[in-house]
Amino acid sequence: MSEINERVISGTGGTDRRLVIEAAEVVVSTQFGSTPLLQRQLHVGPAVATRVMDVLEDMRIVGPSQGSRARDVLVRHTDDLPGALYAARTTLDLLDALEAEGRSRLAAGGAAELIALPARTTTGADREGWLEEILAVDFTAPEDPTPTVDLGKTEPPAASTAPVEGRVIPAADWEIGEDPEGDRPWIDPRLKTAEGRAARRAYRKRQARRRIRKWAARQSTPHGILQRARRGERRIRTWVKGVEGVKAKSDLTLALTMTKEADRAALRAQIAVLDRKAKQDTARLAQQQAGQAVAVAVSAKKKAREKVAGRAALVYGPVAAADFTALGVEGVWGFLGALVLNLGAASWFGRDVELTEDQLEKIEQIEAGVPQRFEIGMTPRMFEQMMRQALIEDLKVNIAALRVDPQPWGFEIHVWLERMTPEKISAGLDLLEACLPGVRTGSVLLQQSAQSRNECVIRVPGPNPWQAVPELPYRAPQSIETKDIHKAQVGADMSGRPLALPMCRTNVNVVGKSRSGKSTLLRAILDALTATEDQIIIGIDLGSAGSGFGGLRRAMHVVATTPADARRALRWALDVGKGRPALFDTLNMGLNWETSRKRPGIKVVVDEFPALVRESRKGYLDEEGRKVTWDLDGMLAELAITSAKSDVTIVIAGQGVTKEKVKDNTWLTELPVQVLGACDKDDVLEILGGGAMAQGWRSDRLVPAMGDQLNDASVAYVMAGSAYCEPIPYRACYASDDELLRRGNERAKAGLVGIDEDSAKFSPITLEQLMEASDDMLSAAGPDDDAVPQLIATIRQIFADAKDPSTGKEPAGFSQEELADALGQVDPERWSLERFNGEDDDERTTDRVDQLRKTITAVLAPTGRTWALEKYRKDQPRGYRLKDLKMITGETSEGS
Repeated sequence: MSEINERVISGTGGTDRRLVIEAAEVVVSTQFGSTPLLQRQLHVGPAVATRVMDVLEDMRIVGPSQGSRARDVLVRHTDDLPGALYAARTTLDLLDALEAEGRSRLAAGGAAELIALPARTTTGADREGWLEEILAVDFTAPEDPTPTVDLGKTEPPAASTAPVEGRVIPAADWEIGEDPEGDRPWIDPRLKTAEGRAARRAYRKRQARRRIRKWAARQSTPHGILQRARRGERRIRTWVKGVEGVKAKSDLTLALTMTKEADRAALRAQIAVLDRKAKQDTARLAQQQAGQAVAVAVSAKKKAREKVAGRAALVYGPVAAADFTALGVEGVWGFLGALVLNLGAASWFGRDVELTEDQLEKIEQIEAGVPQRFEIGMTPRMFEQMMRQALIEDLKVNIAALRVDPQPWGFEIHVWLERMTPEKISAGLDLLEACLPGVRTGSVLLQQSAQSRNECVIRVPGPNPWQAVPELPYRAPQSIETKDIHKAQVGADMSGRPLALPMCRTNVNVVGKSRSGKSTLLRAILDALTATEDQIIIGIDLGSAGSGFGGLRRAMHVVATTPADARRALRWALDVGKGRPALFDTLNMGLNWETSRKRPGIKVVVDEFPALVRESRKGYLDEEGRKVTWDLDGMLAELAITSAKSDVTIVIAGQGVTKEKVKDNTWLTELPVQVLGACDKDDVLEILGGGAMAQGWRSDRLVPAMGDQLNDASVAYVMAGSAYCEPIPYRACYASDDELLRRGNERAKAGLVGIDEDSAKFSPITLEQLMEASDDMLSAAGPDDDAVPQLIATIRQIFADAKDPSTGKEPAGFSQEELADALGQVDPERWSLERFNGEDDDERTTDRVDQLRKTITAVLAPTGRTWALEKYRKDQPRGYRLKDLKMITGETSEGS
């Protein structure tokens, strides 16, 4: 139990200035007016905390007591606190005086006569009597050593705690006035200094923008200019028509009705058989009455025409004369100006209107500054009203407290719920976006707090939420040790807080659908791994020929792109991982392998895991003609289970974890580090369980890249122990392909770490053999930047063989299908249609085209070049142009 604060006079209930100021800082910084919070933060008892809260209420810092619920905090930002304390300086001076008098009497031995703040209730009705009781105390106030700012004693000081110097604008020349929307500048705008002038300009701009927004929002109400003008025009037209016009119209309508009735009666009399005489008399009477009505209507119309014409000339004559005069004098612009004046006059005549309760409520909200649309530059107080209304009235959420923190990327809303979990908010994120007009669809994020079940954080990002994410930091070769790899930044969240994955004796699973930025995430992880001095990096990519590793593949020991090479690499890693525990006691390592430069760990990085599973199931034919599977995924599962203590771990990247994609490899969901990019709901449920989405793990709301739009590419949620246990989205740090290639070459030249002799004895396969096979593959793709990869050379020969004999010209280009078919004829062992997946020829052709595209990208990656698909003929789709091929082979320059 903490000791009671000595600054409170024991037994009196008195409270000094410093304690009150500290309590105000705690309440304003947390935006939580709770008495137990003051007890914990200030180390005081419940009675003193209650008394301090009452003093804060009289200082207009917190609202009245609400029973067991926290009080409302009236000061919204810590920068506004100095002004609030200055406005309540009388109360603080009273506290100082009471404190000084109490201590003087305590020193004289009169403990029973100490002066204390009189007790009171917390209702606003008793405040005046309580203050009078304090003022009645006889004391002499001590000299206050605290520096204050003298600005005429009428307005609060600047936000800074230091005195502000400068001439002051008189109150008559500058008045801030009421500030219900929270636009008051932090620096006092009355100062005749550079800061004061800047604050004054900013304040006026904010107020002008606020007035414009209010005016624009008011146009959709009955008090809008067009609505008022329409009402004014109707009222003017009604006056011009007058009683005579209304009577003439009524008489005319009656005459027309009676004339039609007389015609019908005459028709009935002509064809009548029974009571013919009576019907003829009725028709004759109807005709007489109709004639009388017509005569009355003609007379009323004649009289009304004279009256209406006079009033119309009186009203519309000057208006028409002014419009045509303006047209003749100033031209079209003058005529338009006259029309604007006409609109304003009509609006003035229609200014009065009877409003319904809903219309009146909307207008009151507009006048009070309640926002009608989300804007990144709106004040936190206005956004808080908008968010509170959406959560309470639309989502029906019980809120105990709500705090809005403005961020450079948007708004961060801390919500404390009343006897409920954030599940309702998570399920209603789409509805919440609909209740916040102007918020981008699918952008609102929820985070379940790890501190309390009823606490959550809602993030509403603006148009550029990832501006704080830096580029991938440069790391010198062999500059990181495995024990510090959890500090190597690979990404950042919206606020710039770094993401660094724990990868020491830890397996990692990266999940993301196509175009989700999974390769960017993987390359950021590889950048940290290849910069270590005590790790052997083995890459396996059977789906895209190693293109996912980019230029960093040169800093990796092994890159396997065929099932046979992958099997040998995995067998070697398994032998080492399962054999190393026998060395723990011999080397005095304890229960885990202690990684160092002399005894490095091993990281197996697998890209395109679903493709590896398909290749593993496809298998091969043995000497007896029987089909044998490669069992690559089974070896990876064995690595994950048996070799983590030996620091032989895996990093796996794939498009999903459902059985449709990875078959029975459900062990992926059990890896300790899970990185979820844009993926399906099934993947989230498989990895994190059924209640994860309600807590804010919404990777399914992330949108992959589409064309040139990045959307949420390389954005991911990370689950990695206690360090990353909250659903916070991170974005991978990015580096260009040229930069990654430069780093890969630099780290390769610095030298790669080798396996220790003790571990090498566990496998008949050597690391040197694996590296030689990988170097052969890399050299076939292009040993250096100047050489042409073998695949590109083969394609160049295909273009040359397709030369037109009559003209001697090579084709301008090939479509993807044509080039793949030509490769199948030249190199059937690698590119024949039967070697690709699919139930029919169309599906196998699609798979072959896709593999060709990935292979071309992979073989060109070390050279820093790409071969984009372009139009080579107007009547053909995009394909591979001869012009681009000649640039790659060096036959023509870039500028030719």
